[in-house]
Amino acid sequence: MTNIKNILFDLGGVLIDLDVRRSLEAFRALLSPDGQEAHITAQGLLGGHDSELIDRYQVGEITTDEFIHTILSACRPGTTPEQVKEAWFAMLLGIPEERKQLLRSLIVRGYTIYVLSNINELHVDWTLNHCPEIRQARRIFFSNEIHLSKPDPRCYQLVLRETGIRPEETLYIDDLPANIETGRTFGFQTLQATDANWPAQLAEFDIQLK
Repeated sequence: MTNIKNILFDLGGVLIDLDVRRSLEAFRALLSPDGQEAHITAQGLLGGHDSELIDRYQVGEITTDEFIHTILSACRPGTTPEQVKEAWFAMLLGIPEERKQLLRSLIVRGYTIYVLSNINELHVDWTLNHCPEIRQARRIFFSNEIHLSKPDPRCYQLVLRETGIRPEETLYIDDLPANIETGRTFGFQTLQATDANWPAQLAEFDIQLK
């Protein structure tokens, strides 16, 4: 099936290059010997529901200040909020210029862009500063603003309800299998971004960029 008119993007692992190990290593260097490392796990950093603190921050149940100060309570004396922020940002490797150009090209060629991302306030600010092209999306659904996180089916229901898009005319791109599977149950065409070369797979959906 082709006839793609809309593209629904995830951010981390799709448009943004991530390495959660960098944040894990940075946090481990800050934690006290008896620090509550369970707050900060690799799966939790990916939104894997084994870190209540991160999950709550991701859906906007706690503020950035509450998030930072909870982590500070498990850190070595003298650790500063800025050090916690630096550790939290360490996983974000950047947004390659070719992906910014991809967004621009898709928009020029008449595709309507949407974003559905599990994210948090600090990472939202970083993303919008480093990739202003994302602001050209027709609608952006950030988990901390909609108070839901993927793969909760209500995320996809919300997107469909508020945008009016037809899922069969929409390509949903995400890196996590559970999110892709839920998207399929709603009838989206899907592309799982398993590596940095995922844009080459757009040709399989008759999306031509040249």
